[in-house]
Amino acid sequence: ESIACSIFTPLTMSLRSCLLALALSTSWAEPALRGASVEIFAYEADADNITNENETEDDVEGMDNALESAPSAASRPGMPPLSPMRAIAYGALPCALPIAAEWAPEMMSCNVVGLPSEDMMQDGYEAQWGPLGRNDLGLMKSLGGNAVRLYHSLGLGGKGSHKGFLDRANKLRINVMPGFHSTEPALCNNFDCFEAWKTAAATGFKQGFQVEDGWHPAVSTVILMNEPDFWENDPLCTDQGAWCRVKAVISALDGVLAAEEEAKISAGDVKLAVTWSFAMRTSIDGKVQGPGTFGFQDMIAVVEDPSLVEYVCRTPQEKLKKAFYARWLHGLNTQAPWTFVRDFVTNHYQLYDGFGGFPWFIGEYGANGQTRELIVSDLQSMEEKAMSDQNFLGSAFFQFQTAYSKGGSELNFGLFSIGKRKIGETGEVCDRKSHCRTWPVYCLGTKLPWFDAEPALGKRAEALATAWGGVAEGTC
Repeated sequence: ESIACSIFTPLTMSLRSCLLALALSTSWAEPALRGASVEIFAYEADADNITNENETEDDVEGMDNALESAPSAASRPGMPPLSPMRAIAYGALPCALPIAAEWAPEMMSCNVVGLPSEDMMQDGYEAQWGPLGRNDLGLMKSLGGNAVRLYHSLGLGGKGSHKGFLDRANKLRINVMPGFHSTEPALCNNFDCFEAWKTAAATGFKQGFQVEDGWHPAVSTVILMNEPDFWENDPLCTDQGAWCRVKAVISALDGVLAAEEEAKISAGDVKLAVTWSFAMRTSIDGKVQGPGTFGFQDMIAVVEDPSLVEYVCRTPQEKLKKAFYARWLHGLNTQAPWTFVRDFVTNHYQLYDGFGGFPWFIGEYGANGQTRELIVSDLQSMEEKAMSDQNFLGSAFFQFQTAYSKGGSELNFGLFSIGKRKIGETGEVCDRKSHCRTWPVYCLGTKLPWFDAEPALGKRAEALATAWGGVAEGTC
């Protein structure tokens, strides 16, 4: 390996990155990605060091010829592998609630005209994520990120095309993990979400998620639901039974597969997942008790026997099972300490036969109340585990911009704060719940002023960049 890297290192990458690239071609990597080109990873390592993406567009484009000829996953040429996952959760709403207004007095109040659309991928938000605006996706790349996790990309009725976001991510070699809008159980008929999810997927295909006969090449993983276990608390789930969450998820999976079939879309290498909460629950079949992992077992149990929740698959069950076993990833969100989560889930993988052999990832790593040093240590430990354990992929850091639209303890989670300099205006953004309007866009800074009394907690962006080998720079 050292000899091979001595050849490549002077060209594009550090010795550490080269050794990491060689590891990607060995047995621990996802089967579809084994044998991935060192050239691809060399490009990724080089792109991680971009500090002013607008000044390096020609350099990025100049790598494309090599990427096009390099071997890679069939439907996603040139894109990063799933592991190690260095994702950032993205829900940068451009408004503030009154309880957070003291920290962003320039922002419009969410209470004046209601929340803006939570579908961040629509073209109207290009002034935030695009290169001619605030360049949020470019900042993620500069931090060292290789993926972006989103929440309401499908099913909320966001206006216009989503292709611009996907094209931009593809250009930056950032994997996109779009999520279905999954906070309204009433969209489903007695927790049967087949029609709602099928319709949402079909609409998404028309908005840019489909390219020719497949998913857009930037899409790596589609998150069907986020924390559906909380649906048990909805008044519609009258007995608060596990069947509500499990029926919702199996029917959502069924609906997405049906939409793909109807649109004649080849799945390619696009994975499917659910991110469960880290609440303590018991799996639908009673076999597993514990935070997060209950959901891992839920999926295995219901795919094998949908009658557990009195569900009849529209997709032939054997076909659904084949898709599930080829494409599934387990996921969970957590604010618990990484070492506890790591040890707990690793132990459950050993106890329960590897939960079907599917790898898992952290969909939200909150790092709430953690110092810079601890965040760096956690993220580096996650990367090491992803490199050494085929069952673990990595994590999505929660989150990109401070959630002024929520305020309170949600202020603890942002990487970036809002500054005073106005960059511009969004286009019209809206969905079936939010009125169409434009919103001012302000610059981003790495200083988190609400942590002034505890400065060790306020260096979140710097911590992320240190762990991922990137640079933490705002736009103010």
